[in-house]
Amino acid sequence: MKPFKIFTAMLIAALTVSFSSVAQDVKKKAQEAEVTYSVSIDCANCKKRLDAMLPYIKGVKDLKVDLDTRTVWFKYLPEKVTKEQLKEEIEKQGFTAEEIVPAAGK
Repeated sequence: MKPFKIFTAMLIAALTVSFSSVAQDVKKKAQEAEVTYSVSIDCANCKKRLDAMLPYIKGVKDLKVDLDTRTVWFKYLPEKVTKEQLKEEIEKQGFTAEEIVPAAGK
């Protein structure tokens, strides 16, 4: 009987830790936001300059600079940086930036 109680206690502890970890991941994902800007880049050097500077903005979790579509996509933490600040950082590098607003329902 004692081994069964130990096994049950260990199982409950493992499940508690597992559910706690999943809940934290869900909460973390809910805090992240995404935004895409149309930017005035036109060469590989422009892309390199943005790739070199933008990842260091506080609150940026991920980004993609796409020369073909002339866009910059950010995944960021809104409590640390705003969309307006991200736009300003692009403009500080000498480029124009306009937010691309997704169509309704997408």
